[in-house]
Amino acid sequence: MFAIALFEARQRLKLLSTWVYFFGFLALTMLWMAAAGGFFKGASVTFGSQLIDSPRSLMFTTSFLGSIGVIVIAAMMGRSVQQDFEYDMQHFFFSAPIKKHQYMFGRFLGAYLTLAVIFTSILLGAWLGSFIPGIDPERLAHAEPIAYVIPYLVVILPNIFIFGAVFFILAALTRRMLPVYISSVVMLVGYMVAPGLARDLDYKTFAALIDPFGTTAVIRLTEYWPIIERNTRLFLPEGVYLLNRVIWAGAALAGLLVGYWRFHFIATSDSGHGKRTSTGEGEVPQHLSQTSANTQEKPDFQARSLGWLLLRSSWLNLRETTKNIYFLVIVLAGVMMMGASTIDLGSMWGTNTYPVTYQVLEVVSNTFALFMMVITTFYAGELIWREREAHMGQMLDALPVPSWLPLLAKLFALIGLQALLMLIVMLTGMAVQIFQGYFLLEPGLYLYHLFLVQMPGYALTAVLAIALQVIINQRYLAYFAMIVYYIISVTAAGIGLDNPMLIYGNLPSFTYSAMNGYGHFLIRERWYEAYWAGAALLLIVLSLLFWARGTNDGWRQRLQLARHALTAPVLATIAVGVLIFAGTGGVLFYNQYVADCFKSAYHKETEKADYERKYKQYAVLPQPRITDVKLNIELWPEKRALIAKGRYILQNKTALPVTDVIISQDNSVAQYHVRFSQEVRNGLQDSDLGFYSYKLSKPLAPGAQLAMDFEISYSPQGIFGLGRDTPVVGNGTFFNNGIMPHIGYQQDWELSDARDRKKHNLVARERMLPRDDPAGLANNFTGNDADWITFDATVGTSADQTAIAPGMLVKDWTSKGRRYFHYKVDQPMLNMYAVQSARYLVKRDWWQDVGIELYYHPGHEYNLERMDKGIKESLDYYTRNFGPYQHKLVRIVEFPRYAQFAQSYPNTIPYSESVGFIAKVNDKNPKDLDYPFYVTAHEVAHQWWGHQLVGGDTRGGTVLSETLAEYSALMVMKKNFGASKMRRFLHYDLDQYLLGRALERKKELPLAENENQNYIQYRKGSLAMYQLQDMLGEAKINGALKEILNQYGRKSGPYPSVTVLVDALRKITPDDQAYLIDDLFNHIVLYENHATSATARKLNDGRYEVSFAVSAAKVRAGEQGEEKDVALKDWIDIGVDDKDGNSLLRERKLIAQKDNRYTVIVNGRPAKAGIDPDNKLIDRKPDDNMINVELQAQ
Repeated sequence: MFAIALFEARQRLKLLSTWVYFFGFLALTMLWMAAAGGFFKGASVTFGSQLIDSPRSLMFTTSFLGSIGVIVIAAMMGRSVQQDFEYDMQHFFFSAPIKKHQYMFGRFLGAYLTLAVIFTSILLGAWLGSFIPGIDPERLAHAEPIAYVIPYLVVILPNIFIFGAVFFILAALTRRMLPVYISSVVMLVGYMVAPGLARDLDYKTFAALIDPFGTTAVIRLTEYWPIIERNTRLFLPEGVYLLNRVIWAGAALAGLLVGYWRFHFIATSDSGHGKRTSTGEGEVPQHLSQTSANTQEKPDFQARSLGWLLLRSSWLNLRETTKNIYFLVIVLAGVMMMGASTIDLGSMWGTNTYPVTYQVLEVVSNTFALFMMVITTFYAGELIWREREAHMGQMLDALPVPSWLPLLAKLFALIGLQALLMLIVMLTGMAVQIFQGYFLLEPGLYLYHLFLVQMPGYALTAVLAIALQVIINQRYLAYFAMIVYYIISVTAAGIGLDNPMLIYGNLPSFTYSAMNGYGHFLIRERWYEAYWAGAALLLIVLSLLFWARGTNDGWRQRLQLARHALTAPVLATIAVGVLIFAGTGGVLFYNQYVADCFKSAYHKETEKADYERKYKQYAVLPQPRITDVKLNIELWPEKRALIAKGRYILQNKTALPVTDVIISQDNSVAQYHVRFSQEVRNGLQDSDLGFYSYKLSKPLAPGAQLAMDFEISYSPQGIFGLGRDTPVVGNGTFFNNGIMPHIGYQQDWELSDARDRKKHNLVARERMLPRDDPAGLANNFTGNDADWITFDATVGTSADQTAIAPGMLVKDWTSKGRRYFHYKVDQPMLNMYAVQSARYLVKRDWWQDVGIELYYHPGHEYNLERMDKGIKESLDYYTRNFGPYQHKLVRIVEFPRYAQFAQSYPNTIPYSESVGFIAKVNDKNPKDLDYPFYVTAHEVAHQWWGHQLVGGDTRGGTVLSETLAEYSALMVMKKNFGASKMRRFLHYDLDQYLLGRALERKKELPLAENENQNYIQYRKGSLAMYQLQDMLGEAKINGALKEILNQYGRKSGPYPSVTVLVDALRKITPDDQAYLIDDLFNHIVLYENHATSATARKLNDGRYEVSFAVSAAKVRAGEQGEEKDVALKDWIDIGVDDKDGNSLLRERKLIAQKDNRYTVIVNGRPAKAGIDPDNKLIDRKPDDNMINVELQAQ
């Protein structure tokens, strides 16, 4: 056995393909490390704050690149045994004096050893990659050798065994390679389904176990590791990862042994069924002779029949590909994968959306995309090599047909296969909708999207897959070349190649919206499809020139034949391809670079860096502030254009005269003009960076005012509808004041990420000023060019649309076929406004004397009642507890899902169609959270926290808006849905906080010091405030907040800092709970609580006595996650639940030691008991707080 294994390994190590795989993976890994290490200036491949060669980063690099290598494992393992049957060598081995186990396991071990050598290239590439000159030294951990060895031992070697065993046995039993490739596709099901399941808190562990590659298990085991652990802690196979490896390795071993038992160590036919029947030399087999006798038609190879022959040949290739059991298996696997991907359809907070067609289409088609790429790659090889493997190639090559006919027949068959799979995607999507009780199927949208939007891209891939098989003329090397292509395609944008003109088949991505359909994006898509179709035509011609016929398959011979094949029709076809490619390429190039309609991510970064380098010096110039805004905006949705004319009243609120006015204007503006109420002299006029300066003829004295009139326009530019995106779309325009002129230098336009700044040679800077810094408190967090303004806007739009802006509608009218709407805010507001326009329906209601308006897209009525109720309940709670609502109207306005958020402007809440409008909330399902109600409550709360009380632009300033809005919404949620729903909601908040701190790009800060970090101000803020109200009482918290609002509401600079909130809360906190304020606001504190045991016995009166032990600990973390233990003397809940999760007991205990035991009496049958049962504390492992109760006999 070992002799055979060594022989097999030696032979394979002599093959060119083995070393192509080795050096291919070596190069890919080094490229990956270079991109992640900042070698490429335009690269955005990043591990966040993780160092690129840290133990955890090496695990993921190995897992990702190793998973791509599954095709190499399939080729190597399958061929190790299948090749004997392909070349009729099995008779020699089966009659040799070797035993079955020696043959089988010798072949397996030989292939395993070869693969083990090949995949050392990944770790070697990672190590060599860390020495590439130009990599940022600050991104390197200089890990110990063991950090490279562990991924090889726990990822590479187990995966070679797991997948290798499956592939080897399939090849041995079927004696074909196609089932091997099919099985590799099937194995993708678990790999692709697992990440989706892992988004649900209840399925995280299950998802980690079903992934055969183990990647999801790695994520699950390490997801909450803080930065310091991610950069230093060695990955050891334990917990869910070890269980995953045991399960899959055990299954693979069982499969290997069963396959060994089923394998017949005797000579059979190629098919493996029955014995070969012999015929004499030159004798025609009986069945073939009879078929020939029954055939009446004579073959017709005349030119007039070639078209019909092409169709028949294409159909024959397609039929032979699809009529076997293997295709059925791959279809079933794809259907299972797509079905599983819809389990959490559009899930937010564990609640799915309705299976509307575009949502189902997006999920199933995106899920199937990787499947399709793998199938296209495998079947391209199967089609090209089918006749040669069946030893019929030379016979068919001798037929008097042109070479283009079999080439095109196989290409059309492959594209037909793709189309058939698209049809299966369509039927699966419809089946999902029907199964979920949704019957608005929209077959037209399915057909259009799958066959006219997605199919062209797949067809381009099919051309490339066929071309590589033909040109390389080595099946497995062509497969590997396709892998390289896929990797480059996926990572192109990350390494700075984000121009769709650079990578073959790369088409610009876009989002379908129910409101705006495909919008203007399809025109751009069609031009790129034509561009790459020209390249595809050239690839087809190249494939024709190198088409192998007969025995002339050497490169020199093929080059000679290719030169002779350059006939007039071929040259004409080349000319057509070049004309299409160059012509469309010229149009695209003009739009991108001459009309300046395309900017790469690196170009945008460079603009930000240049803006800071050139104009940071002007940040200290005293500038006037906007006090009044009056706008007249004309929207042309059909043209995607707008003209905005406006007047700002500027006031000098500084103690110094203003001599120069600086204007920062979005540089995508098409036209920009400005005029002042006094004479000015133009200074800097940098339209590329959007920086303009104007010298006043008379300095503006402190307190004096100045009027500024402006006119700006946005239009697509470019030609043939290929211009840049603008703020306007056909239906569902939504833009904010960011497109309007800003006064002064804008620090928000600077690069903020430390690595981006270093890449562009900018000095490091803090993200925000200290929380009580006077300069920061001079501005509010929304901007530095205004305090409180008066606002008036008139918006014109198409006759069939409604335009919305903040304020009350003063008047609407129609003129010259257009509709106009005049809005005015009746009191001062922040300089924060948005404009929307679409074909809306509107639902109206009242809460007391406050009007409620819900503007929505027809068909999106699902959750209007929930939003309406959310507004009413919020207005009721907030006015009773915090103070009056300042407006006479609340409106929600839907916008397309090009962005996925809701945001509160004065009395108006733009709300994405993907956030709540199609949520499917089942009130009877305890897992579902009514997030349309919650998001509405949060945004309405901003009318108090953000639009009445606004914090300064310093660390922690957003706590006064975002954290308090979260708290307010939680209280409304608790009032309406009870504590059980809150427990689940808080669990999601805890999960997102722990994930956020693990992915922090710079440093984690305490809540009161956060630098606009969402996982802190939202998630941790939510947990902190909920715990405080639970400990101190809701009424006391609300009283403190009302007092802050009364004292600091509508206050101009200096604006309040988070200190006012911390001090107010400290004032109402008892001495024995004073630790809460520091722990929650001023430090990063985590708990490590868990239940260790629990027993119960039934008492004579029917109640239960529950005895359980818990462990408690508290740690304080630093900015990078470094931890130290702190003394514990905290009030913590203990609890007992029944089997349905209902509370049987909650008691608060003062815990001052690690190990504690409690005995309690409960009225119901206990199922779980433990510590912090409702996840109110920030616990790194919340899932072990409760433990199953063991019921003892009486």
